[in-house]
Amino acid sequence: MGRIYAVTNSNSNVIGKKKKTVGREITIGPNAIKFVAVAIFAVLAVVYLTQSTAGANRGVKVQDLDNKKAELQLEKERLESEQTRLRSLKQIDGGIEKDKAMEPISSVEHLETNS
Repeated sequence: MGRIYAVTNSNSNVIGKKKKTVGREITIGPNAIKFVAVAIFAVLAVVYLTQSTAGANRGVKVQDLDNKKAELQLEKERLESEQTRLRSLKQIDGGIEKDKAMEPISSVEHLETNS
């Protein structure tokens, strides 16, 4: 059969002598319950506000990245059109140098037509 061990205030374990046991009771009154309830609601409110703020911050970061992406796409389109323009100018310059059959004209002769 098991023995019940009593936690006591004294350091002696004398059998047959009455010992005072350490009380392990917690008494919670109405004021303590109110305080605990307010503390729990405060902690939950702080957690809620932290999470909602984090979500809002992520939304702002996403919006900033989307704006930067749109700006970079516009810059890319502008640079592509500039590249195309420069290529066409190079092709025109290259075409003139390759095609030596063209010569500057000294005089222009017009044909007359009878109406």
